[in-house]
Amino acid sequence: MNKLILSVVMPVYNGEAHLKEAIQSVLNQSFTDFELIIIDDGSVDTSASIVSEISDPRIRYIKNDCNKGISYSRNRGIKEAKGDFLAWMDCDDLISPNRFEIQLKFMTQNPSVGICGTWLTRFDSQSVNTAKSPADHNSIKALLLFKPAIWNATAINRLDWIKKAGLTFDERLTVAEDFDFYWKACREFPVANIPNALYQYRDSESSIMKSFDSKEEQSFAIHKIIYQRSLVELGIEVEEKHLRMHRNIGSTHLFDSTSEFKNAFYWLIYLQENNRKAKIYEPQALAKTLGQIFYFTGKKSSQAGLPVFFFYLKKRNLFTPMGFTPTLKLFIRCLIKYNRF
Repeated sequence: MNKLILSVVMPVYNGEAHLKEAIQSVLNQSFTDFELIIIDDGSVDTSASIVSEISDPRIRYIKNDCNKGISYSRNRGIKEAKGDFLAWMDCDDLISPNRFEIQLKFMTQNPSVGICGTWLTRFDSQSVNTAKSPADHNSIKALLLFKPAIWNATAINRLDWIKKAGLTFDERLTVAEDFDFYWKACREFPVANIPNALYQYRDSESSIMKSFDSKEEQSFAIHKIIYQRSLVELGIEVEEKHLRMHRNIGSTHLFDSTSEFKNAFYWLIYLQENNRKAKIYEPQALAKTLGQIFYFTGKKSSQAGLPVFFFYLKKRNLFTPMGFTPTLKLFIRCLIKYNRF
């Protein structure tokens, strides 16, 4: 009997609204040699009956005895998977019909890569936009200093590499468990993203990240576990104020004043200086990431007016600077004191 190529794991919790559509999106793939493991995390809606109505021998339905959380379900998926590769899929999203074919071809052509993600399209009832992530390992690792750089649902993993490295999702984390997973993974083997939006993410109000947007203190308590690990690795003696500064820079937090913006800049310089000694990040990749984050922070500070823009203009070459068009956009934001992000 031939070895199964791919296991697709779809955790489900009360996902009746879009579950059938998500399952069909997987079953209609151009690449067909896979199993679809649906892990029901204690749903109390009609999710189970929706799955039972779909007749396809590639589906394996597993139900947790109670609601144990997304990390537990993903870890169970890792244990249950039988394929050479493991792909993730969320229960309310869609994927391009050739997603698996494209990613598996990439993994075959790049045998040193352990995990491959893609860009994704975010959509709701009113808008559609593409979320992009860096493609190469060094840039992904550098961006993970601040925020997620691989969209978990887009990822295909070499299953035996994941298991040999002992990689699991931290079941203590109610959010950012994927951020934590890929932070650890990129220290075990090379990772990559395909710059092509092969995944369609339904940006609903019920999503985990949306529910945490209004609970910043809870979100900060979780993210600082990852941030502390990053800063210690850079040789920084971490204090609470450092963690809050780092969180404010990496999140959508708005800065009220030019002085806040300047403090954020000095923190970025401090990170760059520490990396010169610790040699954790490839210098050019970090400089590019810090340039993007400095610009991103400028956008979040634009309500403080033109002093923000002129400070950005003066200091931007200390990192890899953004181009003319983004710089012009920042000027306009600061000119009108735009106060949203």
